[in-house]
Amino acid sequence: MKRRLVFATIGAALFGLGLSLGWWMARPRSDARSYARDRLIVVQVHLDEAPEAYILLIGDSQAELQSTAARVCGLEIVNGGVNGVSAALYAELLPTLAVSSRPHAIALSIGTNDILRKNDPLTTEALNRFEASAARIVEHLGMLSDRVVITALPPIGSASEGRLDPLAVDVYSRRLELICKRLGCVFTDPFAEIRDGETGLARPGTMRDGLHLKAYRPTLRAMEPALCPAPP
Repeated sequence: MKRRLVFATIGAALFGLGLSLGWWMARPRSDARSYARDRLIVVQVHLDEAPEAYILLIGDSQAELQSTAARVCGLEIVNGGVNGVSAALYAELLPTLAVSSRPHAIALSIGTNDILRKNDPLTTEALNRFEASAARIVEHLGMLSDRVVITALPPIGSASEGRLDPLAVDVYSRRLELICKRLGCVFTDPFAEIRDGETGLARPGTMRDGLHLKAYRPTLRAMEPALCPAPP
């Protein structure tokens, strides 16, 4: 009886997690904005209590799912990730955050929510809109820290091919790389090990669902050289 109860409890928890991730992926834009506003209250609290030296992670769920229990270059993490945000929404809301203690470095992960098929992500209009929003974010971040790092878009799982365009993964990543060349940030690809070639898809077994990785700490370790380069 006890064993059945334990299994039932675990099953209910996993089912709940599945529903939660499904809601994350399916909620409408208005809910994304509402969630972002609530989430940024939490982020502001953590920024207000940040130590003198820390790493700030910002962007969409690829940033938010990083564990604050981890350390980068021996420094504490403040997680400013907001699940569901597009580059345009984050660019709009980012200036509402007050950063009193200057981060050692900032890492931005953005773009996954911009490559939804319903947005026609590979049109010139969509690409230019994304690039303009991402550039606004980077310009603002440059006022907050001397070191700004942008990650490539992560690959997507085959389960999300109907909703997101895998061909846009590389195209949008290249736009971010060009922004860094123009504005002086650092571009890095911490997802290289889980890519299935240049398809925009993830290698089998590396995704929790079609959108989120099974393991985020390896990508954080892969970002470390960009965030805290060794002294010459």
